[in-house]
Amino acid sequence: MARDPWRRDEGKVSDRRRSMEGAGGPLRLREWLVAQIESGRYAGLRWEDAGKTLFRIPWKHAAKQGYQVRQDAALFRAWAIYKGKHLEGIDKEDPSTWKTRLRCALNKSADFCEVRERSQLDISNPYKVYRLLSDGAHDPGYQAQNPAHPWGPLRSENFSNPADCWLHVRLFYRAELVREATALAAEGCRLSPRAAAAAAERLLGPPPRVAQVRFPEPPAGAHVLRRLLPHLEHGVLLWVAPEGVFAKRLCQGRVYWRGPLAPHRARPNKLERERTCQLLDTRRFLAELRAHLQDGCPEPEYQIRLCFGEEYPGPPDQPEERLIMAHVEPVFARELLLHSKIHGQMPRWQVPSIASPAASLTC
Repeated sequence: MARDPWRRDEGKVSDRRRSMEGAGGPLRLREWLVAQIESGRYAGLRWEDAGKTLFRIPWKHAAKQGYQVRQDAALFRAWAIYKGKHLEGIDKEDPSTWKTRLRCALNKSADFCEVRERSQLDISNPYKVYRLLSDGAHDPGYQAQNPAHPWGPLRSENFSNPADCWLHVRLFYRAELVREATALAAEGCRLSPRAAAAAAERLLGPPPRVAQVRFPEPPAGAHVLRRLLPHLEHGVLLWVAPEGVFAKRLCQGRVYWRGPLAPHRARPNKLERERTCQLLDTRRFLAELRAHLQDGCPEPEYQIRLCFGEEYPGPPDQPEERLIMAHVEPVFARELLLHSKIHGQMPRWQVPSIASPAASLTC
């Protein structure tokens, strides 16, 4: 009697897990998934670009004609086994749950964002495209696009200023400045409460490479603040990419924002949970800066406001600043505007970074 292909692959999965973990412990999703892409074992799972910053995952729905569970659910099943969420011979085969687990893991991870305009879900062999947000090799500088190869990264030595990826953050409680910091990590920063972040680090260890900007402990009498902060436990991720500034809300509490790409000016713009949202577009900022220098147009907007737990902006009769606010500035934009004011022209080094068409992620 022929063996079940699931069982034939099970031994291989176990062997690969042992060899991949080695002495360094279990792999994070990023390292695990890259290893699967490189293995060539899964049909349709492949790199989209020569620089290996984009990859394609087959994403066929179980109701799709021609769906074959052993092929189309193989990667999802392998992740469930690797994480100990599916025990061979004990747990029921559940392709839908396996797929949901990997999808949630990708959405929650700070290492990935879906490039929706490149995903194809309405074809006979649908797939999603994801971007790796950091190269995992500890290059401290900004990863910019190569004009000749739009989806390939340039190394940090191609840039004269390592501050290209920095974010300047100011935190406010009721319009009072309570913390000011510049996040220097190329992978961005996480805004989250101090106590909640410390508890998570004790359980899981600190997130690698992502800078932590924490809300300080509120005053003893600030009862509303104390009730709100636990709802912000997982915080908001912010990072700079070649295309601009991006955010992903991970916390349960609502977060509203205002900035250059906000669709609404007079009413609230909500950050949807676990969805990547672009807050600033680099090419648009530079085009507006050139128009300001050459034609006297208004200065380009680059400041970003985040409001936690309350709709923002509020009613006209309420103050502009809310209970908890974060003011965020990409350092590269601030420095470019300052340089342009002093010298009356754009720095030369900035032009190549926008010479190629960039992906536009929308909320």
